[in-house]
Amino acid sequence: MKKIFLLILAICTSTLLNAQIEKFQAAYIYNICKYLEWPSDYTQGNFIIGVLSSNPITSELKKIAETKKYINQTIEIKEFKSSSSIAKCHVLFIPEKKTGDIGAALTAIGKNNTLLITSKTGAIASGSAINFVLHESKLKFELKKSNITNKGIKVNSEIEKLALKIY
Repeated sequence: MKKIFLLILAICTSTLLNAQIEKFQAAYIYNICKYLEWPSDYTQGNFIIGVLSSNPITSELKKIAETKKYINQTIEIKEFKSSSSIAKCHVLFIPEKKTGDIGAALTAIGKNNTLLITSKTGAIASGSAINFVLHESKLKFELKKSNITNKGIKVNSEIEKLALKIY
């Protein structure tokens, strides 16, 4: 009985921790964008944050979008079912379970000014610009500035002070 209780406790704790991580990831995405500037043609219409695949972060991002804006743009959250369905967006988040699709996502993004954010160790080497990692039980992020600037997005140097690691 004790083993069953401990197993249930571990599952519940893991589920709760994952929900908290997604809440923090969503907040990070919103706040990271404050340190970036998209080209002028991206300042019209909605500020679109895309999520590849179905993921609980989508609901957390939608909560933020209900009350916040990116500068003067309404935030819109889009969920893309596959890499081939990716459309123009400001930010594309690829959750850990879809990290294998980074190459296809980069192809779909093409020359669009899209910030690619991931959540798996080593994803920076695959083309991610921002990558979430757990460090000492805290959510942090790695940054590859060239993967941002190569997409035509300007970077405020203050973001570098917040990054755990810069490539």
